[in-house]
Amino acid sequence: MQIEKRDLDQANELLLKEHKRRFGFLSETLPDAEQVITKLMDFQVAIPSWALGSGGTRFGRFGGSGEPGSIEEKIEDVGLLHALNQSSGAISLHIPWDIPENAASIKSFAAQLGIRFDAVNSNTFQDQPEQVLSYKFGSMQHVDKNVRQQAIDHNIEVIRHGVELGSQSLTVWLSDGSCFPGQLNFKRAFQNTLESLQAVYQELPDNWKMFVEYKAYEPNFYSTTVGDWG
Repeated sequence: MQIEKRDLDQANELLLKEHKRRFGFLSETLPDAEQVITKLMDFQVAIPSWALGSGGTRFGRFGGSGEPGSIEEKIEDVGLLHALNQSSGAISLHIPWDIPENAASIKSFAAQLGIRFDAVNSNTFQDQPEQVLSYKFGSMQHVDKNVRQQAIDHNIEVIRHGVELGSQSLTVWLSDGSCFPGQLNFKRAFQNTLESLQAVYQELPDNWKMFVEYKAYEPNFYSTTVGDWG
């Protein structure tokens, strides 16, 4: 969905008089009001692509009518948000949910809406239809080096997609952990994860960052290999 600029301008015009009155009052009570407004104008939030549907979680989803059905429609929706608030100038894609068929075309389409690509997110917490090995018992922590390598290779693929779109960061969220006492060797699991993340980090372009996302006890409620502690 897109909104015409003239329609947005007309809506703002109707509210302008009241806005000026309220801002004038604020300026009298807050000496640095202009500075605050400038900081708010500079503040930008990257919208995650999976937040635009209905009922989406990382473990399953319940679709609804009207939700975006393609990467183009997701970008359009973020463009609408940005047109309304001027603070949503980036989208964060999730691979393999949002693999573009033509990266150059998608990048150009996003630019027309004033949208850039923020961090790209990898997925080693779900088994994909074409996937050879399962992440049922973990990905980067797994005792099987072949599973760990599969997770590493996927993250490297995500980096490649991100480079094509102009992204400069990778976000890794791991569901690795355990549900029962004695199920996991904590030390070995952490060491495997550390070595796997190091292997991914070695493939990052020089100007990239890697973010490790924490969610304690999700989905493993006895232990998480990378816990949100401290």
